[in-house]
Amino acid sequence: MQPMVKLALRAARNAGQDLVRRLDRFDAYQSTDQEKAKFIADCTIGLEKSIIFELKKSLPDHNFHGRETGDNISDEKQPTWQICVIDDISNFRVGIPSFAIIISCLQNGKIEHAIMVNPINGDEFTASRGRGTQLNNRRIRCGNTNSLEDSIVGYTQPLSFNEEALDQRQRLQSLMAKSYDLRNIGSNALSLGYVAADRFQGALLSNIDEFALAAGTLIASEAGCLLADVNGAPQPKPGSHIVVSNPRLLKALVALK
Repeated sequence: MQPMVKLALRAARNAGQDLVRRLDRFDAYQSTDQEKAKFIADCTIGLEKSIIFELKKSLPDHNFHGRETGDNISDEKQPTWQICVIDDISNFRVGIPSFAIIISCLQNGKIEHAIMVNPINGDEFTASRGRGTQLNNRRIRCGNTNSLEDSIVGYTQPLSFNEEALDQRQRLQSLMAKSYDLRNIGSNALSLGYVAADRFQGALLSNIDEFALAAGTLIASEAGCLLADVNGAPQPKPGSHIVVSNPRLLKALVALK
């Protein structure tokens, strides 16, 4: 494991332990919506700052971009760390134990390292460019299933109700008829990790944000997966709908209408 990955993984673990302690102390049943919103904001902002502080102690010249705290740029020539404490907020809000702490490192616009941690079940996905992907310190590869009929496919729902979202829902209906089964775990980031680990054989994901896309792309691709937007174009952009799978299934996922 690369030294910078070890640093980031340690920071993610510490934040995850803190997050679990906060969840244990928080009484969601007796709290108002306003109190829940304040709790979530305190968790996301506070733990994001703690991760940045911990990384900055060892990497003082590096740059940081947090989902909640924004940009902290010291030298544009240095690597930039992207940090998201909770993906998926909707799961976290209602206590579904399927969300991830995401940290990725970019150098000259390329993703070099990625870490995704689910603090509830202890899953730790790590990847470095050219060095493969690991889950809990074991090397993982995507599977080689070649038909949707034999595949469990992950998905997430589109967020809006415009024409693009309508097309995405149509693809999901088509996928429901063609695949062995579907699973929606909520988190786009974890869904990408599950494809990398062959827990899912593919995924059709909606409105993926920059944090899940950056880390998830490296984790999935280093495990042998292919990614594209729903039209088949490589290198999808943040906010787009994407497909990811082993190379044998990608064409079938892109062909969904």
